[in-house]
Amino acid sequence: MENYTSKFGLHVYVKGSIEAVKLYKEAFKLEEEGEPWLDDEGLIIHQALVRNGELFLSVSENKHLPNGFIKRYSADVCPTMLFCVYFCNAEDLRRTFELLSKDGSSCTGLQAEGEDMVCDVIDKFGVFWHLRLPKDQNAPFIPK
Repeated sequence: MENYTSKFGLHVYVKGSIEAVKLYKEAFKLEEEGEPWLDDEGLIIHQALVRNGELFLSVSENKHLPNGFIKRYSADVCPTMLFCVYFCNAEDLRRTFELLSKDGSSCTGLQAEGEDMVCDVIDKFGVFWHLRLPKDQNAPFIPK
């Protein structure tokens, strides 16, 4: 599984955190690091997901998003975030795309962009993913 994706860490706040952890574990071949930190309702306050012992993603139920992180925006402004994941083989990219698209929104479908294979998907939790298989695995835009 070495070099499945670039090294990066990120955190998402979603409604349905327990189900999200299951999906992301399967989609990105992750493992839970330790036991999840749960609130009194059994919802996830924090759960780290790792691959080969390195943090890949952590998840929280959206109700645990600190109010200090949220500002009021006018109706015409929508803050967004896109997570880019770089793959080393087409099979893993396709598998991840299919898992994240289920009950989500396949924005572009799998397509060629130059010599790379790319796709965008918003999963059923509202997280926006850009998945890419670059022809050049040493391209300067891939985080080391």
